[in-house]
Amino acid sequence: MLDRTWVLVSVICLSMFGIISHTYAGLEYKGVSRVHGCTGECYEEYVALNGTAVEIERAKQALAAGDEFSSIRGLWAGCAACHGAQGQGMGMFPALAGQNADYIIGRLTTYKNRGQVGMNSSLMWGQAANLSEKDIETIGKYVEAGFPE
Repeated sequence: MLDRTWVLVSVICLSMFGIISHTYAGLEYKGVSRVHGCTGECYEEYVALNGTAVEIERAKQALAAGDEFSSIRGLWAGCAACHGAQGQGMGMFPALAGQNADYIIGRLTTYKNRGQVGMNSSLMWGQAANLSEKDIETIGKYVEAGFPE
């Protein structure tokens, strides 16, 4: 019985080795480590080109401070998935382009409070649920401004 078990284990191991060898036979090892670290001269060149991590973050904050819609640009990506990048509407999802801020704010507030507006209301409840009042107001202004870049 013990001999059969060893034979079975050996056959399984050899089969797995053969499958793995065949599957990965074409891979080329280039001798490069998978994790690249930029130290010494490399780091000095990077800092000269881009600045330190703190300087990069300060530059990003300065850019965001000049953009009144920076707080909702990430949120808008979720809206754009159904309403289109420029609010043009897609399929069964209505166009938002051309709407005024009060309209958008009213609709988002209704959805946030699980109000019924149309057949897609239940889809919007989850989208609006976590929006703050400030987010809703900013999204309304963003739509009214014509989706500025």
